[in-house]
Amino acid sequence: INISRSRREILMLICKGLSNAEISDLLHLSQRTVERHRASLLAKTNTHNSIAMVLYAIKHGLVEI
Repeated sequence: INISRSRREILMLICKGLSNAEISDLLHLSQRTVERHRASLLAKTNTHNSIAMVLYAIKHGLVEI
């Protein structure tokens, strides 16, 4: 799947276990923006929760662990 650099960065932070609030503080974004990115990532990966999205990302080589 095609994911922008900013969404890939957010995906990596989600995989590291950071919350929306922690990601928004780290990247200087609003929590709402992070929530929108998370929702988009869930849709693009056709997953329904963060755990499934992380597993998808690892399985498909979207992130390195």
